Amino acid sequence: MNPQAGIMACYFRSWRDIATGDLGNKVSMRELPDEVDIAFVFPDGNEPADYWKALESDIIPALHKKQIKVVRTVAIDELIKPGATANDIFQRFFSSTKGLDGLDIDIEHTLTDSQRKQAEGISLELKRLLGQGRLFIYDTNENGDVSLLRSLESQLDFVLFQAYGQSPGSVQGHYDRMFKDFLVPSKFLVGFSFYEERSRGWGDVLQPIESSTAYAYASWNPSQGTKGGIFSYAVDRDGVKEGDDTLQPTTFEWTKALKKLL
Repeated sequence: MNPQAGIMACYFRSWRDIATGDLGNKVSMRELPDEVDIAFVFPDGNEPADYWKALESDIIPALHKKQIKVVRTVAIDELIKPGATANDIFQRFFSSTKGLDGLDIDIEHTLTDSQRKQAEGISLELKRLLGQGRLFIYDTNENGDVSLLRSLESQLDFVLFQAYGQSPGSVQGHYDRMFKDFLVPSKFLVGFSFYEERSRGWGDVLQPIESSTAYAYASWNPSQGTKGGIFSYAVDRDGVKEGDDTLQPTTFEWTKALKKLL
């Protein structure tokens, strides 16, 4: 990962990795190109044990050889459950898989005061358990809990903003409303989505690439300064046309091209 350049981060849907053994899958996370800086492990909970073995023994080492950091995503629900502890979360989602480089907490709604207090305390402890040199990231959307993000800002490496189906102008508005008083642009990454099979589609990757929302996000910066970078969701669908539900291999040409703009 080169901190001097704009960050290219990617969420890879774990259930679509060939390491699951699903013969319909066509892509491996280990194939991500050198242009990627952070790869997010994004499971749906149904991945078999063989996938987790392959992640630890094969996929993570292959990505590390390309200088790609590998981070596990965890839903905020895990932090606000009654009786939740940082030690348990750390064990289940981080230390149980050797080689991970950090944790990413996904929050897409506001919390009650008691939930926010619990989430903040657990987050601070997770940061301590991760220690120096590992990444601690939050990802959110326009409905995320700004108060929690503000309280944790000093402990976070990046805040990722899901701007699927939007535009640079709307992202600027969200940044002004949610982040400008506490988050420096260099810690802010804006995200688009590739087309997920059998989904509504966000329209972020309409071809040609030069007129796409993804391209616009890569080229855009907040008025407050240079952004930290961009990220994609469902990078395993890189290059697939909007509306094409066929599972297919990819050479990640969009990711490579967008990285050059950062």
